[in-house]
Amino acid sequence: MGGDGIITKNRRRVMAAVLFLFLLLAAGFLSFRLGRREGVTEQRKSAEAGEKSEGRNEAGEGDSGAGTGIETGMDFGKASVAVAPCSPDGLPCDFSVEPIPPALVPLADRMLPELAGQERIAAAAAFYRRDLAAVYRGMDGLQGGSVLGIGPDFLAAAGFQVEKGQGLTERDIEEKRRAALLDGRAAQALFSGQDPVGETIEVEGCLYQVVGVADLSEPRTGGGLVLIPESTWPEVYQYEEPKAVVLKLTEPAEDALVEAEWEAFREETGTYVARMLNSMVPEGESIHYRAQE
Repeated sequence: MGGDGIITKNRRRVMAAVLFLFLLLAAGFLSFRLGRREGVTEQRKSAEAGEKSEGRNEAGEGDSGAGTGIETGMDFGKASVAVAPCSPDGLPCDFSVEPIPPALVPLADRMLPELAGQERIAAAAAFYRRDLAAVYRGMDGLQGGSVLGIGPDFLAAAGFQVEKGQGLTERDIEEKRRAALLDGRAAQALFSGQDPVGETIEVEGCLYQVVGVADLSEPRTGGGLVLIPESTWPEVYQYEEPKAVVLKLTEPAEDALVEAEWEAFREETGTYVARMLNSMVPEGESIHYRAQE
C-alpha cells in the first residue's frame, strides 16, 4: 500500500505540473492575441484621430502638419475610382463600431447594373471594406492595410492584374473557400520577398490560404490589400453591412487625358456616382456615399 501511495502522489504531482504548464501556455497565448487586438484598436483610434485632425487643418483649425502617416489601401489608380459609405464628417465608416443602416445594406449591389450602364463607366463592382485590419502571418502583421471582400468582377473593375498564382474564382466565392489574394505591399509586409502562394495567413483570427498576388500596374499610395471572397465575409466580420463600389472609367473618345485631366475626370465621375447612390438613401440617414481620393 505504501508503494501504491507513493505512485499515486507522483501521478498527482505530474498531473498538477502538466495542468500548470497548460494554464501557463494558455495565458501566454491569450495575452498574445489580446496584444494583437489592442494594437489594431490603437491603430484605428490613432488613424481616426489623425484623419479628424487633418480635416480640421484643411478647414483652417488646429495645428498644421497633424496626421498619423497611416494610409489605407483605397486608391486603385488613375483608371478607377471608389465610392464608399461615409460618416457625416466625411470619414470612412467602420462598421465594427458604427451602427449599420439597414437601408444602405443592399444599395450598392442593387445599383450596379445602372452604374455599369453609364457612358463614362466601363465596369463596376461592389465590395466590402475594412481598414486597419488584423492580418498576420506568424508574428508579422500588416500595418495600415485593408481587407476587401470581393466578387468575381472586382479585379477588372479595380484594374488589378494577377502577377503570381491565380485570382479568386467564381467557385472560390460560391463555395465560400478561405482563399486570399495579396497585393504587392501586403505580400512584402507579410512574407518579406518570399513566395506567398500556398502559404497561410490569419485574417481577424480566421485562417486563409494565399492563392495569388494581384497588383496594379501603376504606382499608388495606401497600405497593403488582402482580398477575400465576399461570401466568407460573414465568418470574419458582420453579415450584412453596406458595400463600397469601384468603377473602371472609360477615357473620353476625343483625346488622351493628361494626369491633371484624369484627376478631374475621376473626381467628376466619383461625385456623379455618389450623387446617384445618395439619391436612393432615405431622408434623414446620417451615412451617405462619397468618392474616395
